[in-house]
Parts: sequence; C-alpha cells; structure tokens
Amino acid sequence: MDTGRAVRAGSAALTLGLLASCASGPIAGMFSAPGQQSQPVLLRYESSAFGYGGTLATTLPGGEQFSGQYRLDPKAPGGQMPATLTGNQGNALVCRFTLKEPGVGPDGGGTVRCSLSSGGTFDATY
Repeated sequence: MDTGRAVRAGSAALTLGLLASCASGPIAGMFSAPGQQSQPVLLRYESSAFGYGGTLATTLPGGEQFSGQYRLDPKAPGGQMPATLTGNQGNALVCRFTLKEPGVGPDGGGTVRCSLSSGGTFDATY
C-alpha cells in the first residue's frame, strides 16, 4: 500500500471512530403542567463528534415535539449549561442544566429543569 492510500485509510478509520464515540442517551424526568398530574418524559441528547455541544429532543405528553442545540462551556460558573428547544406547535422549552462534569456534558450526569413557554416544567436528575 502506498503512503497516500495508508494516510487516507487511517483518516477514514479515525473519522469513523470519532463518529461512533459520540455520547448519547435518554434523560428520564417528570413533566408537570398546571392542573394536570405529572407524567414521565424522556429528554434525549446526542453530543457532537468533537464534544463541544450537541442536540436535544423530546416529545411532551400533549404530543408537541421539541428539538434544539446545546453548547458546552467548561468554564461556565457552577457547571451551568442553557439550551432552548423549539416545538413543532410554536412553544419553546427553555432548559437549564447543572452538569456534574461541565467539560463532559450531559453524559457526566447532573440536573436539568426546563420551562415550557405555555406553562409547565420538566425536571430530572440523571
């Protein structure tokens, strides 16, 4: 194998390794809306290939689907990480994470509270 081919093969393997190593998972919590019983909800996260942020998504009990981005700031005071998710029915879900390991992101655990623009909150410790 010539050097150029070996470098390309190594680069492709490294790229695939980075893509496969993205952290992702569910954050199980409870959604509470005024006048309704609390219900379990999963907030899903997936970190980017280079670990500086990622995506969040959830579906609330009423059926509205939310998605948005988060950015990591390892120097943020108290491990705070804000994120705003946009819903497909016009609402916003504003989330405030407190990360146990700010440089790691949601995969390192923590707490999150999200406020729904039309009323209600999502809370989780993970």
